[in-house]
Amino acid sequence: MSAVAHEKLKKYIIFYFKVNKTEFVPPTRYSVINKGKKFLLPFLHGLMVVFSVWHLLFQMKSLENILELTFSINFTIAGIQTIVTIFTFNEFSSKKLMKTLKYFDNIIVSKEDFIAKTRRIYLRKNLKLAWIFVRLIIYGLGFGCLIFPTVGLFQTNFTLPMYYSIPGIPASSIFYKPVNCFGQYFLFHILCLSIVSVDAFILIFIFYFRGEFYSIISVATHLSDETTIQANAVKILRTIYKAHRNILQEFFAIYDVLWHFYCQKFFGICLYLCSSLFIFSKLTNSIIVGIFLIAVVLVQLVVLSLPGQLIENCSNEFQQTLYMSLWYKMPIRDQKNFLFLMVGAQRQIQARTLGIGKVSVYTLVQVICCSGVDSEEIFSFLNKNS
Repeated sequence: MSAVAHEKLKKYIIFYFKVNKTEFVPPTRYSVINKGKKFLLPFLHGLMVVFSVWHLLFQMKSLENILELTFSINFTIAGIQTIVTIFTFNEFSSKKLMKTLKYFDNIIVSKEDFIAKTRRIYLRKNLKLAWIFVRLIIYGLGFGCLIFPTVGLFQTNFTLPMYYSIPGIPASSIFYKPVNCFGQYFLFHILCLSIVSVDAFILIFIFYFRGEFYSIISVATHLSDETTIQANAVKILRTIYKAHRNILQEFFAIYDVLWHFYCQKFFGICLYLCSSLFIFSKLTNSIIVGIFLIAVVLVQLVVLSLPGQLIENCSNEFQQTLYMSLWYKMPIRDQKNFLFLMVGAQRQIQARTLGIGKVSVYTLVQVICCSGVDSEEIFSFLNKNS
């Protein structure tokens, strides 16, 4: 069962890179096209950013439509942040992530003593959860966000879902409505799927690490059984040491990837929330849309914060399991090896990033409080100068 879930998640990861690098487009004899096709997705996001900025600077006649202002600001931020994330993953991180995936490829089918059975149990459980969450994120957030351009469509008399008008097409043209309606829905949906797909991508790796850590913890529980210690202490200690050393190496190999990912994401979410909370305080109607907007941002924040807490918990549990072992029942030579294992257990796997520190459930509170304070300061400043 773990192999089945692993194959599904592996296909998702490979598909993610193929789509983002536009590898589904067949190669041509022109090297410019072959090299440039990987910029197709960033180009589409860039178009949306340009259109939104153009609308904010030149097309928006007043600031009376609060939803129009909020959507335009947030979509501009989302587009820029997504472009940065795509380049970070595709150009600088893909090899590291695929190497880590290869490592999990190997341990899924390994036949090592003591740990092979526990891997089948805990990796199956965690990878099954990961696959459920991936589908919930993609279908829930990726398609649920379509309510936002639908609101814009109703407010603009079925003309401009994203409020901006694509430059170069006059309002009198017969192509004005269809190009703006379908084009804006398309660009927005591509952006939403890009945002949530990378969140799901990172979530997958977090559950891989969590599953392997709980497999190691399960083996470590044998050290609390005196009979097992007397018979297999050396093998158990060697198995735990090797598995723990390898999983730490794989985690720290992609540590900088997680650092940059969380830095970009949390900075973007702070801006979303700051803008949304400020605008929300100005709303006199369409209160439901405002609540839904903030709810979507908060759900994304939860999706980003909780995995960091999950891997920290399994690191702490590993330490506690070793502390509760019957180390004093081991021969002196094995006690020395156990001491080295305890020293290695002090190195925890934790996702950290700039300005947040350790990513955990408390990050949720940090970001919300920071955004609330910033939006309040902006509101006070604008009131003083109005």
